[in-house]
Amino acid sequence: MASRISRPMISNKDIPEEVICYDIFPRLPFKLVVSLKVVSRRYRAQLTDNIRFATLQATLCPSCPALIHIGRSGRESSRYSLDVLSSTPSIVGVPSLGLDFLGCPIDNAHFHILASSNGLLCIRYTPYHIGPLTPPPIIFIANPATQQAQPIPGAPQHLDQNRALGLVFDPLVKQKFMVVQELPFTITNDMITEFRFVTFSSDTGRWVMSDTLITTNIKPVRCDKVVYASGVLYWDYGEDLLWFDVSRSVTGSIKMPWKLQESNFEGWEHHSIYVSNNGMLMCTTINKDGLTMYQLMTIGDHCWELKHKNGWKNIMETSGDAFQFCHSMKLRNGWQKIFCERWFVRPLGLENGRLVYLGVRLKWKTPDRVLRYDMDSGKVDNIGKELGNAFDWYCAFGYRNSMAALPPIEVPKLQDGFCDGKSGGCICAIEGNTE
Repeated sequence: MASRISRPMISNKDIPEEVICYDIFPRLPFKLVVSLKVVSRRYRAQLTDNIRFATLQATLCPSCPALIHIGRSGRESSRYSLDVLSSTPSIVGVPSLGLDFLGCPIDNAHFHILASSNGLLCIRYTPYHIGPLTPPPIIFIANPATQQAQPIPGAPQHLDQNRALGLVFDPLVKQKFMVVQELPFTITNDMITEFRFVTFSSDTGRWVMSDTLITTNIKPVRCDKVVYASGVLYWDYGEDLLWFDVSRSVTGSIKMPWKLQESNFEGWEHHSIYVSNNGMLMCTTINKDGLTMYQLMTIGDHCWELKHKNGWKNIMETSGDAFQFCHSMKLRNGWQKIFCERWFVRPLGLENGRLVYLGVRLKWKTPDRVLRYDMDSGKVDNIGKELGNAFDWYCAFGYRNSMAALPPIEVPKLQDGFCDGKSGGCICAIEGNTE
């Protein structure tokens, strides 16, 4: 009988350990990196609680390999959990889909993802029952890959719970995160709006009202989604895009691409913004004619560039089987009109710059069926998933598994806590009506 090899692996003397641990391993997908911990005790030590490795992995691992959202575990369940949408689920995911790592009661509350940035999530916890003794909502900063989470102090007092939230996190720039919320103030006759920005930074632990503001004719309608791309936060205001460059404290706005083309969609139109794997902002629109993808060019004046376009006729001819739950539309005369009248189709997000995830539902009667559209081939696949129930409308965010540790939140030195309350210094001191 051959003798056993006593060591768990034979080292490769041609490749230095430094290169293996800090150049090769950080570039691998999260699940593969985690599985390497069982190879040897040495590698387990290198991959666990190693700030240098975690920072490299957060930056070098595949960019935006998936989408993530929070929904109910089943049609009849009231329990929320994470869900990861990916074309490679065997290598992209999180250790647990449960929310127990947040450290709060999870059976009697709503949970929503507010923002995502380089592996970190902002998650809002809201108790079901509202009353005098009900605790206020909690905004968590969380990393589901490492199962770490901590509440953001002062969030209930400083954030409008009905407005979207932006998250900024760049692991290699500085070990800190920022949350940003825009605040609209109507100036005259609901036509001119002044936008200001309230921010929280983990390295100061303080809430501050930014001096940056913009006065524009954007209608302060509900904004459900904010995304972060290459140092800039973007708010989707339907017909307008509001942007805020955090590092330069510069803001501006641009019309959405269909408004610049003076195209007026009627009735059946949905769109969404998200970030491509090259850090560019993308916008997908869906209407009765088909699917269109635009990219925002930021060199010089902001402008939209058409990246992809396909009509429903071509999509159905290529992938009619994926839509068979829509009453076998290929066999019906006038199927396109019937499809547009009966079904909502909305873009959920973009994976790897090529795969567009779509939610398709019978108007307000069924959960979203999740389809995946390949821009290269024009083919649609039904991935066999549903989102929530007929009354939920979930936002999905770009997600990359990151082993980066949560940046510590500093405790302010001021005696009165996380804001100074002076005019212009914090949202607490602002008087006026926000929409």
